Amino acid sequence: MKLPLNKPLLFSLFLMFVTKFSIAQNDTSYYYFLKDGKEVSKDSSFYYLKLYKSDNEWFGREYYKKTNSIKSEGKYSGKDGKTPVGSFKNYKENGVLDFSAEYADGKLLSRTFFYKNGNKKSWITYNDKGADQQKGWDETGKEIRNYTVEKEARFKGGAEGWKKFLQKNINGNIAVDANAPIGTHEVTVQFIINKEGYVSNVKAVSVPAVCKPCGGEAVSVISNSPQWEPAIQNNEAVIYQAIQYVSFEVAEGSKKSKKSSLQ
Repeated sequence: MKLPLNKPLLFSLFLMFVTKFSIAQNDTSYYYFLKDGKEVSKDSSFYYLKLYKSDNEWFGREYYKKTNSIKSEGKYSGKDGKTPVGSFKNYKENGVLDFSAEYADGKLLSRTFFYKNGNKKSWITYNDKGADQQKGWDETGKEIRNYTVEKEARFKGGAEGWKKFLQKNINGNIAVDANAPIGTHEVTVQFIINKEGYVSNVKAVSVPAVCKPCGGEAVSVISNSPQWEPAIQNNEAVIYQAIQYVSFEVAEGSKKSKKSSLQ
C-alpha cells in the first residue's frame, strides 16, 4: 500500500505547463488558467501564459488577465513550455516582486522570497527529498534563527500514522455491499487542512460510477480526521490542500472485498 505526500494548496508558487487550449500565432502561443492552475478557455481564465521564441530561445510570461500585469517570466528549453530553465521571477497582482526561482532542466533548485521593499525575506533550496536548506531574515537584513520557509502539513505520526488511521477506519467491504463488479474502484478525495490543523472542505472529486458509496465512505472517514500539524510558509501557518486516493478492491469469487488500499 502506498501513501504519497500530500500536495500544498497555498504553496501555489509553481508554474503550470500544459499543452491544450492554446492559440498559436507563428512562434507565439497562449495558454489560459484558473487561479488554482487548472487549464480553461480564455473567457474563464484568471491568468494566461504567453510563450514566444526569441533568438532561438523560448521565453514565457504569465499575466493576470484582469489587469494584464505580469505574473511571472522566465525561459524554457522548448516550445511546449514544460521545462523551465535558469531564473524565473514571480510577481504579486500589485506588481511587486514576490519571489525568484532557479531551475535546471525543469528541476526546481531554489527559491528566494522578498519583502515589499525589495529586501530578501527568505531562501530555500531543494534536493530529491524536498526542502533542504532554509533561511530567513527580517526587513533589516538580520537573520532569523530556526526560520521555516516551507513545511507541508503533517498528520501526527507522519505518513505511516495517516495510513494506519485510514486503514483502521475505512470499511473495505463498501464496494461489495454496493454490488460493484470485480476489480479496483478508486476514489479521489480533496480536502483542506486549515491554519489550525483541522480538516475541512472534504469532497470526492472522482468517484467510480459503479460504486458511489465508496466516495461517501472515503469522505466520511477523512472528515473525521484528528488534528494535523499545519503547513508553514515563511514562518507562518498557511492553508494546505491535500489529495488522497483510496482504492476499494472486489476480489474474484469472493463475497467480501479486499481491504481498501491507499495511494
